[in-house]
Amino acid sequence: MIPKDFPDGSFGDGHPVELYERLHGRPPVKHPELPLWVAGTHAEVMAAVTDPATYRSRDGILIPEIGHSYDAPPTIMHTDPPDHTRYRGLVAPAFRPSVLRRLEGAVRDRIAALLDAVPGDEPFDVVERFAVPLPLQVICLLLGIPETDWERFHAWSEAIVPGANPDLTEDERTGLRIECGTYLIGEAHARRADPREDVISQLATLELDGDKLTDMELVMFLIQLLVAGNETTRHSLSGGLLAFAERPEEWAALRARPEELLPTAVEEILRWTSPVVYFLRTATRPIVLGGAEIAEGDKVMLLYGAANRDPAAFGPDAGRFDIARRPPAASLAFGFGPHFCLGAALARMEIRLVLEALLERYERIEQAGAARYNGSSVVAGLRRCPLSFRRGGE
Repeated sequence: MIPKDFPDGSFGDGHPVELYERLHGRPPVKHPELPLWVAGTHAEVMAAVTDPATYRSRDGILIPEIGHSYDAPPTIMHTDPPDHTRYRGLVAPAFRPSVLRRLEGAVRDRIAALLDAVPGDEPFDVVERFAVPLPLQVICLLLGIPETDWERFHAWSEAIVPGANPDLTEDERTGLRIECGTYLIGEAHARRADPREDVISQLATLELDGDKLTDMELVMFLIQLLVAGNETTRHSLSGGLLAFAERPEEWAALRARPEELLPTAVEEILRWTSPVVYFLRTATRPIVLGGAEIAEGDKVMLLYGAANRDPAAFGPDAGRFDIARRPPAASLAFGFGPHFCLGAALARMEIRLVLEALLERYERIEQAGAARYNGSSVVAGLRRCPLSFRRGGE
């Protein structure tokens, strides 16, 4: 059922859809080597993410954390209610709809500038030239830091996500992570002395009922925002554009009926790409999950990409990219329940604005070479993707 080294080595060609198909329609499976169960149906993953009292996060959410403990949670994702409720209450105001509405015009400008810079009708790497810089520029806007720093942020982000850049040594990754944290806490201290209209200022100065974030909590959240705000959006954008190149009839349909299909296209891109591969949960009591008897203390791997391709939730053609899809089930690309991604609205806005800009400029999206995946078993996606944006003609 499951390779002994799973998930390592399983994402060199993107999501391992054949493995996902084996997991659908059956209870969670015990991993052959690791002390955990693998859950790959939509119902199982949804049951776990909506019940933090039974499936807790504080004991680690990634495989390398198994057996480790923390004096303080390294990210908000490692917390459970009531601690998680406190953290979320403190940081959520920075993501109000009014904040995102103020950003929309600036995001459109960045998209236009990046598209102006790519070669018309000629092949280019959409990852390097477009999908990487755009989310990082948006994060810089959101945080209120110079956009010229986006390349530094890219290096830091790749060092933080396990497997995102296989060329980095462990010492290099450690050094970049320290550099990132030092930079962000320095920016937060500067904002406390001189607040501005940006998210770092809001988080650094925010107080709720006399409570505020500590320096450790603040840098923890800013690092998470950096990673979650660019890595996942980058992979959704590049993976979505590759899907359109591979299925030109879907792009033609979107061009023909943009008002009708744009909202569902955004959701289908997120479902299809599912950049976050998995998170772990630890059972707090004996529980039956999808027919499997989970013991107290057992780890459960929640495979979001598998859940998002489950025919029981998304129909018998769940393995097909279909921008007209209107499934009764909710996509799990942003998680669900208490840990639903705070940046979901921002990611949706970026994808929507990109599609709008491309629809205005180009008639076709074509693949221009072999795509290469990063192989990460945590945040999976494209490392290289040659495409051509065609304006018309043959």
